[in-house]
Amino acid sequence: MILSRLKRNVSIIMLIVLTGSSVFTGTGIVSASESRPAKGSVKFGADNNPLAGAADKMGSFKTLFGDIAEKVIPTVVSVIPTKVDTIVFQNNPFYNFFGDEQFGDPFEFFFGQPRRQPQQRPQIQKKERRQQGLGSGVIVSKDGYILTNYHVVSGADEIEVKLHDGRILKAETVGSDSLTDVAVIKIVDKVDKLPVAYLGDSDKMRPGDWVIAVGNPFSLTSTVTTGIVSALGRNVSGNEAYQNFIQTDAAINPGNSGGALVNIDGELIGINTMIYSRSGGYMGIGFAIPVNMAKKVMEDIIYTGKVVRGWIGVTIQDIDQNVRAALDLGDIKGVLIADVIKGQSADKAGIKRGDIIMTIDGKAVDNTNDLRNRVAALSPDKKVPVTVFRGGKTITLQLVVGKRDQKMIDQLSKSGSSDIEDDATTSKKLGFGAANLTQELRQQYNIPKDMKGVIITSVESGDVPLLEGDVISQMKIKQNDFIHLENVSQLENASKSIKVGESVVFLVHRGGNTFYTAYKIRK
Repeated sequence: MILSRLKRNVSIIMLIVLTGSSVFTGTGIVSASESRPAKGSVKFGADNNPLAGAADKMGSFKTLFGDIAEKVIPTVVSVIPTKVDTIVFQNNPFYNFFGDEQFGDPFEFFFGQPRRQPQQRPQIQKKERRQQGLGSGVIVSKDGYILTNYHVVSGADEIEVKLHDGRILKAETVGSDSLTDVAVIKIVDKVDKLPVAYLGDSDKMRPGDWVIAVGNPFSLTSTVTTGIVSALGRNVSGNEAYQNFIQTDAAINPGNSGGALVNIDGELIGINTMIYSRSGGYMGIGFAIPVNMAKKVMEDIIYTGKVVRGWIGVTIQDIDQNVRAALDLGDIKGVLIADVIKGQSADKAGIKRGDIIMTIDGKAVDNTNDLRNRVAALSPDKKVPVTVFRGGKTITLQLVVGKRDQKMIDQLSKSGSSDIEDDATTSKKLGFGAANLTQELRQQYNIPKDMKGVIITSVESGDVPLLEGDVISQMKIKQNDFIHLENVSQLENASKSIKVGESVVFLVHRGGNTFYTAYKIRK
């Protein structure tokens, strides 16, 4: 009975498959009863483009980015650095532990009986391990010079570049500068018809200007992204390097390093170098080295074999609100000179401690990073005008730029500045305790013998930006000139006239550094 019922169900299923209303195909279900429209009888899409008029109003802007990409992409290459390591190994890694020469036959050691054949010393073999990276570069001359990043080619034993037309050529490092993350490489293979980037003027860029980034993110060659200049003069990792980055929101990702950042005219205005990211990918913040800085480094490397930087011999600091109020600067912008090194360029030009440098070589400086980069870009022995604000007046001095010598700078930073009678004071008004410099205090706080001033022995208020062991050598109250301090009596006399709410400025010596600091007097 079960068998006959099963046969009847199978017959019904077969009947449905053969005569049913549905036919199964490989791509879907189509009703057999529906008739299909004739080919071409269905019209797809609207009759008119509702935005056609708006597109016409854009004029040449419609094709602008495509036109720029068409010209710029061929000038950007893939830089393929290869690091080659040599590995030395033996086919029998246990020989050194159980070899006949050191421990005898392992079979005899473990099993008490020798092998039939003695163990042979394994052959030593060498094998190369090749590690490849990928970055970008920009062709800047028909001779085959290419601008890229120091971190792209650093440590590379071999370098290849892949052109936009598919050619793969050998290159070598001409030179590099880790302080700016700039490197110059050159194609060594014979090559002709190289596309060359047009170098623009990065000093003319403004926040909000359109920019286009071209590079090879994640090995995706000839990638183009657009955005704007988000900010200028960025310093993202402190003062140990020369940084003046262009910040952009054009998408930059790993592999873009060394690629081109161009303006709306297709001019190279930056070399893409890094991103800010919490995940390792694009987050809307990318940085590029201004082409003016990269060009100067490149020319030094090509023509002299090393990067030569200007130096004027000053210690500098930014101007905060307290210092601005205490010095009565108003809207004056610039950089405060905290110290001048005797016998160096600034000293010879007449620049003094407490001056505000406003411009150098005709270019404004708004902060320490600005001045540092402006000076570094100047050629040694060049005579330049320097505008300073001093005593309520603006004066112009002529300065001959010196040459940055790291050894000399290190030696000068170790020199300091003197023995004065023993005395001490604690000022509730100023918020700290101080003492005259004695031999014992000099030894305790490692103060140089020739340094003059008053040493901070305690800090009574959290509002005071001083530390125990600081030496203060000058003091200024609003509307008054700086007072040189050599003992606590001078400090006490100077502080008598200070009123609550006024700002006071001190010249501080701390750990080999000299700087100004200011704060308001509290109740």
